[in-house]
Amino acid sequence: MFRYRTLFARIWATFIALLLVAAILVNVIAISRLRKQALAETVLSLHDRCSMIQNAFTQYYETGETDEALFAYISQMAQTKSGSVQIADAYDKIVIELNYDAAYSGYADYARQNREVLVGNLHSGEIAYAIYEIGNMYYTPVVTVAAAICRGEATIGTIFVNGQVQGVADTVRHIQQATVAGVVIVLLLSGIVTFELSRRISKPLYQMNRAAKELAKGNFDQEIEVTDKGEIGQLTETFNAMAQDLKKYEDTRSSFVGNVSHELKSPLTAIQGFIQGMQDGTIPPQEHQTYLSIVLSETRRMNSLIVDLLDLVRIESDQFVLNKTDWDVNELIRRCIINFIDKIEEKHIDLAVDLPETRTMVTADADRIMQVVINLLDNAVKFCGEGGSVKLWTTVTSGKVQINISNSGKIIPEEDIKYIFDRFFKVDKSHNRKTPGTGIGLSIVKEIINRHDEQIRVSSQQGLGTVFTFTLPLAAHQEGKNTHKR
Repeated sequence: MFRYRTLFARIWATFIALLLVAAILVNVIAISRLRKQALAETVLSLHDRCSMIQNAFTQYYETGETDEALFAYISQMAQTKSGSVQIADAYDKIVIELNYDAAYSGYADYARQNREVLVGNLHSGEIAYAIYEIGNMYYTPVVTVAAAICRGEATIGTIFVNGQVQGVADTVRHIQQATVAGVVIVLLLSGIVTFELSRRISKPLYQMNRAAKELAKGNFDQEIEVTDKGEIGQLTETFNAMAQDLKKYEDTRSSFVGNVSHELKSPLTAIQGFIQGMQDGTIPPQEHQTYLSIVLSETRRMNSLIVDLLDLVRIESDQFVLNKTDWDVNELIRRCIINFIDKIEEKHIDLAVDLPETRTMVTADADRIMQVVINLLDNAVKFCGEGGSVKLWTTVTSGKVQINISNSGKIIPEEDIKYIFDRFFKVDKSHNRKTPGTGIGLSIVKEIINRHDEQIRVSSQQGLGTVFTFTLPLAAHQEGKNTHKR
């Protein structure tokens, strides 16, 4: 549980804050509406009572009823209803006060302030009211309703009916109790839900953290079980893919180190042995020329390897500058083929070249594209068996020229096709000097074509052989001409 504590606490604290804000808002809204409704009912009740007393005084003056009957009626009304009834004379002096409300003494001062507001603001036959509020939603308002007592056109007194809004405090207390109980229950449930949610989120994150530490130590055999289809699941899948890529990169890097070490160590050992043999007389002088030729061949091969490595370094450091000009791609391919005639004849390879006699002008770096063609042609010859076939042809479509180089050699496994241009990758994982190479030539080819904003692809199928195809843009003046199509 310790590892979930931080995430659990943050989620739960956020939920508690939102819950408390929501509870406070609900309380404020509910209590405000309750007070408003209770206040309206109190005003209406006191208004009816004041109106009835006013009518009693009017009938008294019209019918001549006795004072005893009038005051008995007013007393009965005051006694059966909550609140108090006060009668003032024409000079606003209270002459009659009928109070049967036990709580009246608690709000008498507020009723008096209401009367002071109402006095002088009454017109003949009019009923008005005043409300005393402190502004606190938990405070019970005091209402005073007043009506003038008229005799003819003259106002001879005023009726005041005072009352306090009933039931608000108890209802507010019940609402608060229910809210507190609800909040406690929701907090308990949310704690359980939040803990489970944080556990489900934290578990794969903890596993990724642990796996990342293993990756940092060089242990790339890491895979996390995907148990979620949401964002966490996607993150887990991405992490697993990253771990697989790192493992593949480490495997190819190890293979590269092994290949380079082998490619350097073997010729250096041979060179050292030959030179030492010539120095100590083991190799007779008449054979020195033969062994010096072997030494020269080995040094050339090591130099080629170093050039490839330097090219790779320049590509990775973004110091690979292109010098684009217009030139004939068919002529460049012909020159490249000439360099491989001896190797082709030595292996009795059937060479088929299908290039148009007319010029096909492209805009690219001629030296770099020659490097691409030589590398691909070298691979085609190298991996072509005795008596096999190598083909070269070009096609032009949609402002592009496609250069195709194929051989009938061993098929590249389908699972290796997607890695064929990866740096340090070799289909043959063994250190076999019969098929020399470090696995960086095709990665350099890929980078050169990418820097030209063009595409290169490879297909390898039984019976059709292996075909490398890359594109180059036609020169501006070449587009639109009727060029050769295979």
